[in-house]
Amino acid sequence: MAGDCDYSIIVVANGPRVSSAVLEWLATQSDIRVIRLRTGSYPLARRVGAEMANSEFLGFLDDDDELIPNTLARKIDYFRKRPEIDVLVTDGLRISGSKVTKIFPPPEARRADLIETMMRAGWGAGALTLRMQNIDLSAFDAVFRHLEWTLTTLDLARRHQFGFLDEPTYRYYDDTPGSLSKDAEHCLAAPEVWRRLSQGYAGTRYEAVVRRRYGAECHSASCEYVRQGRLREAWRFHAESLKSPGGMVFVPFSARLLLASLRRRFA
Repeated sequence: MAGDCDYSIIVVANGPRVSSAVLEWLATQSDIRVIRLRTGSYPLARRVGAEMANSEFLGFLDDDDELIPNTLARKIDYFRKRPEIDVLVTDGLRISGSKVTKIFPPPEARRADLIETMMRAGWGAGALTLRMQNIDLSAFDAVFRHLEWTLTTLDLARRHQFGFLDEPTYRYYDDTPGSLSKDAEHCLAAPEVWRRLSQGYAGTRYEAVVRRRYGAECHSASCEYVRQGRLREAWRFHAESLKSPGGMVFVPFSARLLLASLRRRFA
């Protein structure tokens, strides 16, 4: 991605589940600094990496992302021309088998408001670049293993000036095996993330949008709990989805839950 731009890479290898061969290879690379942590905490690794960075700009990379070559210069140029921007969001490419689509919707389908558009987009580390001198790194203290970028990004958006570069700078792979974003716990973590965001955005013009998203995530979690046979939790999240703005669209799901409950009772 860096092309002719100056750069440095920090790799934080955390916890016991690491590849010794990969660490040995990384140690031979002159442009990479490796930090080893005993604790297997991803939030801690992310914060440590951010604290160790000594640069004007900072970006991150997830395990299911790939940076696109020669895109860093465009980001830096954007920052140089807009000194008021603290955080730059860039588009990405979603790779699902042979299908390639953009992460953000096309211009004609986007909301005029960037923050509202961001609330409807998928999030990965590759989408963000920060102007380091303006960012309080406590934003990276979230303890979540899942959807931590959604929480971090939208929390930053309440306090900082965001810009958007309508150009893909990374690829997100839908089929990365073993990625945290692919398991059921990722879905089940979403309601708590959006509940916290609804508290943070209470009283703002985005409150209804966030609460609507919270309801949708509660519905998704309820569906997952039904699949797992955990009907008590399914009913609890279904009730939450019904209370959200526009929650009446989830009323038909009550019949499915009732049928599943009756089948269990009389099985």
